[in-house]
Amino acid sequence: MAAIIQILLIIFVPYLCMIGVKRLNIGKWLSPIVLSYLVGILLANVHILPIQQSISTTASEACILLAIPLLLYSTDIIGWFRYAKSSILSFFICLGSGVISSILMAYLFQGQLTDTWRLSGMLVGVYTGGTPNMQAIGLALEAEEATYILLNAADIFCSGVYLVLLTSILPVFLGSFLPKFQAPIDEHPEELIVEEKEAWVIGDILKAIGLTIVIIGLSVGLTWLIYGNLEKVALLILLLTTFSILASLSPRIRNWSGSFETGEYFLLMFCVAIGMLTDFSSLLAEGSTILLYTACVLSTSIILHYLFSALFRIDRDTAMITSTAAVFGPVFIGQIASVLNNRTLIVSGIATGLVGMALGNYLGLAVAYLLRSFL
Repeated sequence: MAAIIQILLIIFVPYLCMIGVKRLNIGKWLSPIVLSYLVGILLANVHILPIQQSISTTASEACILLAIPLLLYSTDIIGWFRYAKSSILSFFICLGSGVISSILMAYLFQGQLTDTWRLSGMLVGVYTGGTPNMQAIGLALEAEEATYILLNAADIFCSGVYLVLLTSILPVFLGSFLPKFQAPIDEHPEELIVEEKEAWVIGDILKAIGLTIVIIGLSVGLTWLIYGNLEKVALLILLLTTFSILASLSPRIRNWSGSFETGEYFLLMFCVAIGMLTDFSSLLAEGSTILLYTACVLSTSIILHYLFSALFRIDRDTAMITSTAAVFGPVFIGQIASVLNNRTLIVSGIATGLVGMALGNYLGLAVAYLLRSFL
């Protein structure tokens, strides 16, 4: 019975969070994704219900395989490269800062932690496109479940602190040395990415889910044909990402109504499941070094990004939206845009976050294997 309740919570808590945020009108400071995380974390730490880690792990892995393609279908990557030069520059500064920070910390902590190459690869992924990338890279790098749970808990804690700063003192502080945002005269961000639609088309959603199942099947099948087994998860994740990006090149697929929102719902389910794996008592008892490691990677990456933003005269709003897209993914863009009172960058920010998700798996695996060769 406890297992059935846990599965039902993973499925239906996201819906309750979405309804609650909407009816209470608290979306400006608390998004459904944060609330889903919090509910999962609460369930894991107050021990109201016996949580089976195997169920949460399986659910998180299944949800992430379904969410990544659905979220990527609506991205116009080619259009993104033609649009918003300052956002693109800021985004690549984010990537570079994350890579430099992760490599630097891998060297500094190699005597205190084992497999810093693996940890850095996972953190590059999460600070390029969000938590889904960390889960995908962790699977690909065959990270131990205990390591992933501790690293995820550390990331939630550190990212949570950064989110509080983004919504409180950082706008004023960064505004003291970064240029003020100037809206371009001739921008058409609606051409960049299909915006959310009020009415979902069930047929489009079913087609998107069907295509996702086909892509997962192709990725699994090709991995099996090449290696004769499914142990090389890295190839499976890269194939899944690549096929999803190729699908997004079709305007018809990009315009399927509800595919992005369906992916978001699977992402919320993922957040509940991952939250259930986040035991902060274990983090404090066993993962204090991992917590310090994560904090150093994130803080160094953020500092480098804003310093380079000042050097290249990137405005405050663009720098903050791009940092949000890289660290948290596309689902937090609206919340930070509300804090900045600037909706102009929402579409570009969402597109940047989705591109980060697309590139995060490649970049994280590349950094991990590079570090493994030299450490």
